[in-house]
This record gives sequence, structure tokens and C-alpha cells, in this order.
Amino acid sequence: MPTILSDVVFRDELRDYITVNSVERTAFFESGILTSNSDMSTLLASPSNTFTIPWWVDLDASIEPNYSNDVYTDIAVPLSVTSASMQARAAYLNEGFNCMNLVKNITNQDPLEFVAGRMLSYWRKQAQRRAIATVVGIYNDNVASNGGDMVVDAGGVISAAAIIRAKATMGDYSGQLGGLSVIAMHSAVQTELQILNLIDFTPIADQTPEFGRFQGMRVVVDDGMPVIAGTPNKYLSVIFGPGALGFAEDTPPGEDGLEYDRTPDRGNGGGAETLWSRRDFVVHPLGYSFLSATITGTPTTTRPISANWADLALATNWERKFARKQVPLAFITSTVSA
Repeated sequence: MPTILSDVVFRDELRDYITVNSVERTAFFESGILTSNSDMSTLLASPSNTFTIPWWVDLDASIEPNYSNDVYTDIAVPLSVTSASMQARAAYLNEGFNCMNLVKNITNQDPLEFVAGRMLSYWRKQAQRRAIATVVGIYNDNVASNGGDMVVDAGGVISAAAIIRAKATMGDYSGQLGGLSVIAMHSAVQTELQILNLIDFTPIADQTPEFGRFQGMRVVVDDGMPVIAGTPNKYLSVIFGPGALGFAEDTPPGEDGLEYDRTPDRGNGGGAETLWSRRDFVVHPLGYSFLSATITGTPTTTRPISANWADLALATNWERKFARKQVPLAFITSTVSA
């Protein structure tokens, strides 16, 4: 629906409209959970919407090696070098914002100019929502297909023991690959940790961190983190290691990401203007294949090619390809005090 006169407040005293930011934060970007990945950027620029990511399977040291002898007829059989692959899928997104020209004429303000200045923040929020939907899908798949070997239930409110046990699901890899360095949680869960005095807000050097730390892990607070409905509700907290989520974004080729569409006959000849913005995204968890079993897109899509948030959260769309130790993700479910 376009912006019409009833959508705006007429100025009596203020010279200009003030900007009130959304309460939704982009903590996944601010903390480094989502950072541009050059490999993903290369894939996103390729002429396909699905990508195969191959890797060499590491040498298996659990197999006892050959022992040399002096028997001429004894012949050693070499081992083979093998590879495997995982699948990723791009999403092609757009959104438009419409305004009737009469609104601009009367208010002497351009709502679409305001919109254009907010698009970077808007798309970051969209990418973060895709990231959260993705980790929900990994959680659901892990419970359904891998016996929940990445999940620890706190058995009540969150505790130091639950977080440490969740990290320990990576075994001796929990300190490898840069370690598990960030824990993301709902503000209600952070409140429980603060009550227990488990979050360290001591400044590092001369910097005052925006986020606290738990045993060296940065604590990211985001109220977009999942709440699993039940009696009582359970809050899902996620521990991330470096590179846990590969991310890339781009604007469609030949575009700058913004396009204006003017329709002079709308509003009985008063005219209307629409600002369109487009982004291509890849958000992909290390060690997983996206199976594309269910691709829905938006409700009005007749031929969907992009997974929506609900699709990303489906267990049936994911398959773990790495050993558990090699996936730098862990989950804690917990409740909050009444």
C-alpha cells in the first residue's frame, strides 16, 4: 500500500520530521557473526542459484599405518584421497516502498528519500533474520537427525554449567579454529546470567565493550533469538565459532540497488512514486548442505526460487556433512524465571 495523507503527521511546530530508529538491532553484524566471506561472494557472482562447495576429506589417522619389513613379496596398499561436497543456495530479495505525490506536495517532505537512507540498515536486519532462521533449521535438524549432539538443555534457567557443556559438545575441537567465540541469546536469558553475576563487563584496555563477555566469549543480545513454545517456553541460545556462518550479499548486476518507478495516472492524476531495492544473499552454515526440499518464497510466488524464513527453519532442508567436532555451533535451551 502507498504512503497516503492519513499515514503522515502534519507539521505545526517542527521544521522537519525527526527519525526514530527501529528497536530491532543488528547485533549479528556488530559482533562479527555475519561478516563477508570472499568464497561466498564468488559463489554468489556465479551464474547459478545453487552452489556445490567441495572439500578434501582429511587423512584418517584412526587407521593404523603400514609397518615396513624385509619381505619382498609383501606389498603395501595405499589409501585413497577422497573429496566430499555440500550445497548452498542463494536468495534473491526485493522490497518496494510507495508514496503518493500529493503527500510530498502538502508536507514538503519526501518519504522515499528517508527510505533510501535506511536501506542499508533494512537489508542488514533482513540478513540477520535469515541467519537466525538458518540456525533454527540447524537446531531442528540436529534434534531430528543427529540425536541432539549439538544441544544441551539447561533443565531450567541458563547456567554456567549448561554453557560449558554445550561448548564441550565439540570435544577437543572446542578450542580449535579460533574457538567458540560468541554466544547469542535473548535479553531474557541475558537477564538470568546477569542475576547470577556471570557476565563480565570489565573494559578491555581503553575500550568499553558494548557487549559483555562470558568466559571470554562475547555475549550478543538480540530479542529476535528464538523462543520455543511450550510449558514453559524455552529460549534458544547459540554459540558460534569463527566462520560458522558464511555470508555474502550483492546487488543484481547492472543495478545500484535502487530503482524508482513513477506512475503519473495514480491518485486520479496526482501521481505516485515507488522506490524498489534489491539484494542477493547467501547465508550458509559451515559443514551443512541445504537440500532445497521445500522452497516456498513469498505467498504470492508462482515459481519460487528463494527459501523464505520458514523454509530455512525446516529440519528437512538441512543435512550435516562434517563431523560434529568440525561444526563450530552449539545450542543451549533454557527457561526464564517467572
